[in-house]
Amino acid sequence: MTENNLAIANIPIQQWGGLYNQEEALNIGTIFHDLNMPFFAAEAVTGSKNPIAPETGNQGKSNIQIEREGLMTRITQLGFYLDDLTLYLDTHENDTQGIQLYHEISKEYAELRKQFAQNYYPLSRLCIPYCINDNETAFCWQEGPMPWEGACI
Repeated sequence: MTENNLAIANIPIQQWGGLYNQEEALNIGTIFHDLNMPFFAAEAVTGSKNPIAPETGNQGKSNIQIEREGLMTRITQLGFYLDDLTLYLDTHENDTQGIQLYHEISKEYAELRKQFAQNYYPLSRLCIPYCINDNETAFCWQEGPMPWEGACI
């Protein structure tokens, strides 16, 4: 029996290149310019270049809701940035630019999650210490609405 090779894959190693800012990266789906290879047929189907749901605006929202959503959006953007950067560093563990950026974004991400917990409610169990005082005897999970209650839509 003869073996036939149908294809031989050649995958080049990703190089450090241009980066999107945090707002763009989440909408595009990558932090790296070189990895942005959109499927153009999708534009014809959706009728837009960005198939993400349109913003609903701020009408009818309280100032607290607007501030909470803004902070949550920023946390989500930084979390995505860190995830994509982590994937890069998994294969480029000695890249000093990547490591430095990872540390910078990690600090900002931790600070924003702390701020969110102190102002509203914890987003994870790691944020609980930021929203309870030393003299309190209860956890603070009950401080925030459940995800289905629409706090950050």
